[in-house]
Amino acid sequence: MRTLIICGALTCSALAGTPAFAQEGGSQHTQAEIKPVNAMCPVGKEPIVPSAGTVEYKGKTIGICCPGCGKQFLAWDETRKDEFVALAVAHREPGMEGHADQDMEKPADTAAITDASWTEPYALNTCPVSGQKLGSMGDPIVAMYDGREVRFCCGGCIDKFEANQAKYWKAIDEQIIKAQLPYYPVETCVVSGEPLTEHGEDIANNMVYGNRLVRLCCKMCEREFKADPKKFIEKLDSATADAQRKDYPFDTCVVAGGELGSMGEPAEIVVAGRLMRFCCAGCKPKVEADPAKYTKLIDEAWQANGKFLPMEHDAEHDGDHGDGHGTGGHGDHDHGG
Repeated sequence: MRTLIICGALTCSALAGTPAFAQEGGSQHTQAEIKPVNAMCPVGKEPIVPSAGTVEYKGKTIGICCPGCGKQFLAWDETRKDEFVALAVAHREPGMEGHADQDMEKPADTAAITDASWTEPYALNTCPVSGQKLGSMGDPIVAMYDGREVRFCCGGCIDKFEANQAKYWKAIDEQIIKAQLPYYPVETCVVSGEPLTEHGEDIANNMVYGNRLVRLCCKMCEREFKADPKKFIEKLDSATADAQRKDYPFDTCVVAGGELGSMGEPAEIVVAGRLMRFCCAGCKPKVEADPAKYTKLIDEAWQANGKFLPMEHDAEHDGDHGDGHGTGGHGDHDHGG
C-alpha cells in the first residue's frame, strides 16, 4: 500500500512484487532455470530463498535459505546428505511441518515490507527514478509504501516507480547499504549476538528495514527481528550513539548551531546510522523533514576527521532486495534477543 503525501492529500496504490534470483559461484539464474529438489533449507529448516543461491550434490540442486548454509550442507557426511536428498524428493524434509500453510512451490518472497511497525525518513539525496537531486525541481514528493518512506523529485517519477518497483527498491537498498555500512556500530548480529564474519569473510545478511541497515547472521534472526523491530532498532540506536558520541565531530547543534549543552543535556537521534546531537528536542523535526541535508553535514564532518569514510561495497553481500532482505551465514546458535 502506497500513501502519497502531497498538500495533505492521500492516495493509495498496490505494491508490486519483486522477482528474486538465485546466485551460486558468481553466476545468476532465474528460478525457472534452476529447480531445487527441496523446498526447505537443509541447515536452517526454513523455506529456501532464491537469492541465497544453490549448491550441487550428486547432480541434484539444493536450495538454501542463507548463503552460509550451502557450505554447512556440503560439509555434512555423505550419509547425512543422502538422507536429506531422499527426504526432499519425497517432500518430507525437516521444517515442512512448521510451514504447512505456505505454498512450498513458491519460496518465501522478501519483496517488500508489509505492515511495517517502524520506519525512518528517506535519507538519500536523489530521486530513485530520475537520479536528480531532491529539491532541484521544487519540494520533494514524499510517499509511503507499506510504512516505508520514499522521496521523488516530481510527480512524473511516481508512475515509473510503481511500474517497476523491484528495480527501484533494489537500487535504493544498494545505496542505503553502501551509505550506512561505514557507520554500522557492531560486528555481531543485533538479534543473536553471533559474529557477522567467519574465517575473515563477511557472512552478514544486510537487510534494509524502514530505510535502516540491519546486519543479521541468518534467516531465523530476520524473522525474530521483524516480530519486534522497535526492540532491536532501539538496541542498534544505543550501540550507534555509544560508538559515535565520544568523537562526535560537532560541539554545536547540527541544526541551529547553538553550543551543545547550552540548553541542558543535548538531545539525540540516530538517522540513517548517524548520531545527530541537538541543542534541544525542537530541532529534531527539522532533520526528519530534510534528512539528506543533515546527513550530508554529518558525513562531511566525520570525513574531515578521517572517520567513517565511504567504502567500496561488494554487491555480493547486499542480499535480496525489495525491503532489502538478504541472507547470511547460519549456525546452530541461541536466538535470544
